[in-house]
Amino acid sequence: MKEWIMVISMWGNDGSADHYIGQLALQEPMTERQCEYMLKDGRWAASYKNDFYSMKVHCYPKECAGKDKCD
Repeated sequence: MKEWIMVISMWGNDGSADHYIGQLALQEPMTERQCEYMLKDGRWAASYKNDFYSMKVHCYPKECAGKDKCD
């Protein structure tokens, strides 16, 4: 069974595009279904004081942890 982890990534915008800054990855493997459940609409509320930075939540295969892209 493939293991998945939840990742929260941080992004900065220079006025024309979003640029990856870094990430925080929950190191507790789960199924893809469990991970997707954690990301469901309504479970997270965002609050930003700076329009140039944002965070996004993702589900990635465990072997992708720490990478800028998961191919």
